[in-house]
Amino acid sequence: MKNKTFLCLNILLLLNFHVDGQIETKAKGFDINKEAVWLNLFAQGELGTTYEINADHNDAQKLFEIKGNRTEVLYNWPDGEAPFGMISTMKEYSRFNLEFEYKWGNRKFAPRDSVKRDAGVLFHCKGPKKIWPSSLECQVQEGDTGDLWVIKGPKITVKNPNGTQREVDASGEKEYQRNVKFNDYEKEGWNHVRVEVRGAETARFFVNGHLVNEITDFISKDGSPLDSGYITFQAEGAELVYKEIRIQNLE
Repeated sequence: MKNKTFLCLNILLLLNFHVDGQIETKAKGFDINKEAVWLNLFAQGELGTTYEINADHNDAQKLFEIKGNRTEVLYNWPDGEAPFGMISTMKEYSRFNLEFEYKWGNRKFAPRDSVKRDAGVLFHCKGPKKIWPSSLECQVQEGDTGDLWVIKGPKITVKNPNGTQREVDASGEKEYQRNVKFNDYEKEGWNHVRVEVRGAETARFFVNGHLVNEITDFISKDGSPLDSGYITFQAEGAELVYKEIRIQNLE
């Protein structure tokens, strides 16, 4: 019985818990900073003050609805076709820990009604807030959450688990470049994502407590270090809920 109790306690220490509505990270491998404060990235009532919503549509603000600690995507969209959209911070961030949970809804919308449900979080975004800015992306997509996309200009280096490295360059004709996650840790229902970013030096993606992508040495298209930018969450034609979107600014 003592051995079983000890085993259960160890398993619990590797999970993510909810404490007073917040995610307390206990997973092995996280770069924990106990001093920096966690803040809600998209607080209800702060649209136009700390964040904005953009899409090529007159009803762009209907794409996202903030309800307390939840951000509902496309739940109130009335049509069978929906534009892509983005909810973005007005502030730029450089060194931070970002966490959120997500869960897919039921509906999908044209032109993506017959493909995988898709979304994502973009960081180190540069340029106008339109679909899609130059950035680095932690993919949120059925079966592919934790993939990396390098979008419109940057160049980075992937650190593989076996010690090898690979350059991913989106500064040429092919503006969208992908690196597939190390392994699949998605599950039905709610999934937890953590993105650790340290300026132009490193970023690590975790899905349900497991490291799935690690990148280093971010270079902008002009050759300068890509060390900061605004943060964007995507709407890409599928209902979903983001929950507990919070950031720990390490600047």
